[in-house]
Amino acid sequence: MCTTNMAALCCREETDLPPANFDTLAQQQGYWEWQNSATEGPIVSPATVGYTRQLVFGNNGQLSIRHNNQPFSAVPYQVSTGTLPRCGAPQQTVPLVTFTAELANNDRKAYSLSTDAAGTHLMLSGEDACVDGGYIETYLWKAE
Repeated sequence: MCTTNMAALCCREETDLPPANFDTLAQQQGYWEWQNSATEGPIVSPATVGYTRQLVFGNNGQLSIRHNNQPFSAVPYQVSTGTLPRCGAPQQTVPLVTFTAELANNDRKAYSLSTDAAGTHLMLSGEDACVDGGYIETYLWKAE
């Protein structure tokens, strides 16, 4: 049973993984609205930084980052599968997304999707979150 966000990334079954070339993040029209980022320290959120943040993964391998719904930057991204340090847990193959981090996070991140009554959530866990306190970012899907 997974009890923490980091543990949730460790508890996936290998059969849950999409094919390496399947881009789950760019399959629909819309964007991911940043909810917060957590480390061992304080939670960082739109309220603490003074702006909202949206991620738009394009089918062309470009990630558009918006602040307050206005263009901020565009960077290439790539989805893949691989292993990351797992904080004492056995390494498992997980879905990865790589893009230049704007927030204090690693460029290579494990990602997971979950759905509940509030909607669909994206969690990005920095490659070194176990060892250097890299961010675990959470987003909520907003359809356009």
